[in-house]
Amino acid sequence: MRMNYFILSEKRMYSTAVKMMLVDLKKSSKIFDIVSDLKADLALAKGTVVIIGPNSSNNPYDICQEITRTFPLTAVLLLLNKDNIDYKKAMFAGAVDVLDIESDEAEVIESVTKAEKVVQLKLEGDSSRDDDEKEGKVITVCSTKGGVGKTTISVNTAVSLNKHNLKVAVIDLDLQFGDVALLFDQQINQSIYDWVKQSYENGDKSIDRYVLHNKSGIDIIAAPTQPEFAELVTGEHIAYLLETMKKEYDIIIVDTPPAFVETSLVALEHSDIIILVATLDLPALKNGKLAIETLDLLGLKEKIKPILNRDSDSEGMTKEVVENVLGVKIEATIPSDYRTVISSINKGEPFVTMAPRKPVAKALMKLSEQLVNLKPVGTQARKQEKKKRSFFLSKNKK
Repeated sequence: MRMNYFILSEKRMYSTAVKMMLVDLKKSSKIFDIVSDLKADLALAKGTVVIIGPNSSNNPYDICQEITRTFPLTAVLLLLNKDNIDYKKAMFAGAVDVLDIESDEAEVIESVTKAEKVVQLKLEGDSSRDDDEKEGKVITVCSTKGGVGKTTISVNTAVSLNKHNLKVAVIDLDLQFGDVALLFDQQINQSIYDWVKQSYENGDKSIDRYVLHNKSGIDIIAAPTQPEFAELVTGEHIAYLLETMKKEYDIIIVDTPPAFVETSLVALEHSDIIILVATLDLPALKNGKLAIETLDLLGLKEKIKPILNRDSDSEGMTKEVVENVLGVKIEATIPSDYRTVISSINKGEPFVTMAPRKPVAKALMKLSEQLVNLKPVGTQARKQEKKKRSFFLSKNKK
């Protein structure tokens, strides 16, 4: 399960310093200025380290006590001005540690690590959890026609889901010509091919060293850098990869090639949700219908969530026509916005963060909300969905 990191302080300079430290540790975090907002997010999160900085209008010890008693699967670390530190109050309030805001960074990191261990112990002893909750959800994006926007949808859906405080990874299974890393502006120093050759076949099968950590908070398993390496990745590798990553991530997005090959079929079989991308042109609709018929033969039709990409006014071609051709209901429509999308691709920045107010971005964020609330189907269904130096001076020194 993902460890959450929440930071509370009325003084943004302190919150920002803490966040920068966590970024250095490759940990994503969320800043809060208001206690009520923090508590609202804590109600939806399991397993959280809360770091409370200086607050002038609220007593940090009272906040700590309320959090530790109301949200038992949390650990609170207090970072306060030296004059406000009271170890007896901190102990009574249930804080894991209390430190001077000007403590050495190493000391702060040590306390964060201590808080993580406390949360982990609480999670292990939480009787409300069951084995089904430990597994993430696999969402595979597919189409049997190229150029319909699968990778763009995969990347932006991943970032949108990450905004729901979910730990998200993207696997690029377009093994010959995958562009997931490119759309994230991510340099590929390790790929799925490297994992197969170095770890799966000749090591302990660990994936950690082969995951690319993107600044957006998304982890990436990249496609091979050379097309000829694709044939060395098999369905066996994909099955192991997915089962392993489900224990670490809340959501795994799988981007596939425009064909049903062995590796993509294995991903589809392991999926909780299959996003089938259609567009307003006859070749795409013809291939989409064939894809649905094929998935039906494989017993996967119930998992399909068709979406209409690049929706626009088109004479004789409407959403209703598309539904009639495909024989299934369209779950979501993504409006056409060539300028925004192509700018996003060229900059290597997902448009849901680059231009969040654009209709195309809002549509993807709405889709992510639907995906969060959808329950998995099939024999592997889960019983429940997952809910989702001087320290300060060194981080603010110019």
